[in-house]
Amino acid sequence: MTEQVDPRAVRGKKPLGPQWHALRDAHNAAVRLLQTGDVDTATRRLREVLSALEETDDVSAWDLRARAQLNLASALESVDAAAALEMTDQAITTASAVLERDGDEYGSRTVLVNALLSRAQTLALRDRLDDALAQIIVAEGVLNEHDLEQADLMRFSAHNIRSGLLIFAGRLEEADAEARRALSAALVVDPRLAVHAYMNLAAIAQRTGDEQAAWEFTDLAARLQGDDSDAIAAQITVENRARVAMQQRRFAEAETAFLRAAELAEAAGLRARLAASRTGLAAVYLESGNPARAAKRLRELIAGMDPAGDVHERREAYGFLGDAESKRGRFALAEEAYRAARDLTRSAHERCRVNLRRAEMQAEWASFTPGPRTRTERLTAGLHMAIPVLLATEALRGDFAPGPVRERWSLQVAAPARELAFRLAVTLRDGELLFALIENATASATLMAEAIEAGDAAATLTAPDASPGPRVHSPATTDASADDLLPAAASGFVGDLGAATADLRFAPPPRVVAIPGRPPVLEAFIRAAEEEYGVTVRSERVVASW
Repeated sequence: MTEQVDPRAVRGKKPLGPQWHALRDAHNAAVRLLQTGDVDTATRRLREVLSALEETDDVSAWDLRARAQLNLASALESVDAAAALEMTDQAITTASAVLERDGDEYGSRTVLVNALLSRAQTLALRDRLDDALAQIIVAEGVLNEHDLEQADLMRFSAHNIRSGLLIFAGRLEEADAEARRALSAALVVDPRLAVHAYMNLAAIAQRTGDEQAAWEFTDLAARLQGDDSDAIAAQITVENRARVAMQQRRFAEAETAFLRAAELAEAAGLRARLAASRTGLAAVYLESGNPARAAKRLRELIAGMDPAGDVHERREAYGFLGDAESKRGRFALAEEAYRAARDLTRSAHERCRVNLRRAEMQAEWASFTPGPRTRTERLTAGLHMAIPVLLATEALRGDFAPGPVRERWSLQVAAPARELAFRLAVTLRDGELLFALIENATASATLMAEAIEAGDAAATLTAPDASPGPRVHSPATTDASADDLLPAAASGFVGDLGAATADLRFAPPPRVVAIPGRPPVLEAFIRAAEEEYGVTVRSERVVASW
């Protein structure tokens, strides 16, 4: 559910007409019901307020109508994202009409910005991430043009929402920068809001392989929440404690906490948190050695999800279901679940993760297959998934600035894919492919140092500024063409090597011919990786390895 703001906290220059005070009080009471988790009663009362405001030319009543529409949209979000989006659009239209008629005399511009931010969250639920991110830019434009009440709170919301959307999109470095901006903003507005930033930071740390940081951020979030919080904050507190207990392998405690978190989420109409809590509960069963119970819980969860929305939640649930069925030895069902998860991925990063799990499952399935022909087919299927994952992951390293985060992310996906590819090539006795994989491994570029010497000058190459915007690369300070740039560990790097603030990234390395007179052995896998993941794995240039 989107964040609730008490409408009494936003006061315009003109007061609401006295004839509307009773409806204002009814509206505020409905908002308090939303905050305590009584969504059904709040929805009914907000509809009654809107019905009473239908026929009026009083602009101050229009402002109240916009607020009621926005809060009703928030209530509907837990049951019908499409209806919530429609109601949010009505709130935007109403607030815009007030501004056009009387300017910001009633504080309607603050309502408009909140509606734009709410719309971004609802669009994300409808699997429209690009539109959601664009909506935040529109909201920030209004914030930058006007001196608004609650501006700091709304800026926090913008950063926090964008961070969550960027996590879903797999743009983790940008998501981290936004989460830290949200954290800074929270400390200005209300330190308790930092809980949301810490949870995003924990998710980013987990996705980049830093389990210690993930645990620390989750623990901070759990400690920061007070026991006197509203329904949303109370649910987050319990869920955070469940995750801390699970990370410390206190499974009985984690199970109890996730069950309680799910109860609180259901009571408050927090659909996303309900799914996350139930998936967490299934993960507890999986990690504690009960995959059958995990699979049962996950199937029940998936059956209750919105097939037109809940994309992130369904992807997570299907991924865990694949893990559970694989542990049960029900490999066909695992493959079915992994395919469903793959189809719900919205970034190359997430697609790589899912397909790596599929490849590992195929290898495991092969070990239980008695027939040599079918066993070979499954080993080959695993190999044909693992190598493109390996190649794509190496290419995706360029999405991260040089440093430990990039290396951890690579170790989390590329290293297991490389190990699996080598193991399967050996098992299949494909010496030519094994040789090509060795050549590829020795040609992979890795930058661990903070300074790199290039040419006659030693230039410090720093990470780009923390900015969610597109990177701009300066032209190389050389007369050579781009094709003639010197390679770094067989991979070219693009950037201004003479500038201390250069933005460093790797250019695609060339295709390597390992055996004279033969095409590159990895050619088919390169093409498959580029088609599957939408990344440029190799340049069109071909070089000999001998």
